Amino acid sequence: MGNKLNSWLDVCRACAILLVLLSHGRIFLTPAFPEAQLLKFGGFLGVELFFVLSGFLIGRILFEKMNNANSATSWVMGFWGRRWMRTYPSYVLFVILNILIITTIRPDIFPNLLSFLTFTQNLLTPHPSFFGEAWSLAVEEVFYFVTPVLLSLLYIITKNKKFSIAVTILLLISIPLALRIHASIFTSMTFNEIRSTALYRVDSIMIGVISVILFNKYGTNILTKIGVLLIPLCVYIASMPDSFMDKSMTLKIFLFPMANLGFACLICSWYYVNINSSIMRYLSKVARWSYAAYLTNLPVLCSIGYFLKRPESLTECLFQWTLFISITFFSAWFVYSIFERKVLSLRDKFIPR
Repeated sequence: MGNKLNSWLDVCRACAILLVLLSHGRIFLTPAFPEAQLLKFGGFLGVELFFVLSGFLIGRILFEKMNNANSATSWVMGFWGRRWMRTYPSYVLFVILNILIITTIRPDIFPNLLSFLTFTQNLLTPHPSFFGEAWSLAVEEVFYFVTPVLLSLLYIITKNKKFSIAVTILLLISIPLALRIHASIFTSMTFNEIRSTALYRVDSIMIGVISVILFNKYGTNILTKIGVLLIPLCVYIASMPDSFMDKSMTLKIFLFPMANLGFACLICSWYYVNINSSIMRYLSKVARWSYAAYLTNLPVLCSIGYFLKRPESLTECLFQWTLFISITFFSAWFVYSIFERKVLSLRDKFIPR
């Protein structure tokens, strides 16, 4: 597969952030279009797609680093450095921005900053209300930290790379599954509380890792394309009211991997598809700004809600929804251009691939 940028992965990344914005922006549409509440599926599925994409991309990097390393641990610090330089500076910037928000336009309990700065704010408990979108970032960072540790320790003990990879995959699939089963049976945690607890969710990223292993070995087949049909099923389920999700033990346990498997099949099925360059000119930009857009969209939503009255008429609803989308992408472009891109340049300069 190489290191060349892949158009289909950019399409998937762009779709993921658009799904999230579609879900979050429905708050501006529901006064005129109550049916817009059904768009809530976008928040769930957009993040699940991001998880699988992360696993698909990071899995390849992990195995390349491990296979090319001189020792069991020599590659780990470089891997962590590149991943954290990709995510952490922008994350800290938005921790600061969200502190400004809760001390001005949206009062809230002051967070435990140490837990947020170490991505432990939702390790085994649901995510706090502060900086709501950070829950999924914590899931990813926990995965980035734990996976190399497990791979290295197991390789030191066994001296067998394939065995170390297999056991790491087994642990990071079975432990979150067991935690969700326990939470669904023995606690009163809601669907969204389970969804936002980091150690309950790292298997979603591991499914992306498994998909890249299978894709490299077997390519695509009819089963892969059939698996894509899981996505419309998940759209239907995730459109249901939260109360429906909360009552179902099955959904609390299995809806996440169901969506992840559907997206893994989607990524693999059209990985080599050729996409019109005119379309990609726009989608590649959306993909490039997706991390910044994910971080900016809720502060934008909160600011619009503070400075403008709740929309009532059709015109007001469409205006505020358009304003939300426009400001989100403008701010994402600004953050990427002024901050994120410069950080990535420093990363590439000081931390080799």
